[in-house]
Amino acid sequence: MKNQYGKVSNGLLLSLVAGGIFLITAITVITSYVAYYDYGAVTENTIKAEYKNMENILAQYSLKVAEAAQVPGMYKDDLKEVMTSVMTARMGADGSKAAFQWFKEHQVNISPEMYVKIQRIIEAGRNKFENAQTKFIDTKRAYQTNLDKLWSGFWLRVTGYPKINLDEYKIISSSHAQKTFKTGVDKGLKLR
Repeated sequence: MKNQYGKVSNGLLLSLVAGGIFLITAITVITSYVAYYDYGAVTENTIKAEYKNMENILAQYSLKVAEAAQVPGMYKDDLKEVMTSVMTARMGADGSKAAFQWFKEHQVNISPEMYVKIQRIIEAGRNKFENAQTKFIDTKRAYQTNLDKLWSGFWLRVTGYPKINLDEYKIISSSHAQKTFKTGVDKGLKLR
């Protein structure tokens, strides 16, 4: 341990330095392994959950639009039924018996507010879906970036990630957007 002059022997000093380096390396390896294993688990579960959430948003928004779009037709049918019963009550089952009868005709309009409500549902649903997809794209981008980095990519691969095929988790696009990006020309939307 100590030689005659009270100094630490070279062998002991070398052993302490080697032990310290080994300990620091072991701590770095263990903490890196655990940190990137946990990161991979959290991120892949987030990708799966956000993807399911986008499906849920699209489904709910589609159902809301479909249900709201039925209201004008129901309104029209109900109005027709009410008008028929009022006219039958006023004129009798065999029609009007009076020689002269003046009826003021009223045009019954379906409220434009119903269509405005449907438009609002569509716009709100599209906005919510767009926001969910933007968040999803960013989650995938961050994960792919970490997979591509030297240190994090090494540790993610060592811990067995990616366990999911990121290409299976796609954003939902439109034929208009796909055609525009394929051709490089945006011809605009044709409304009629």
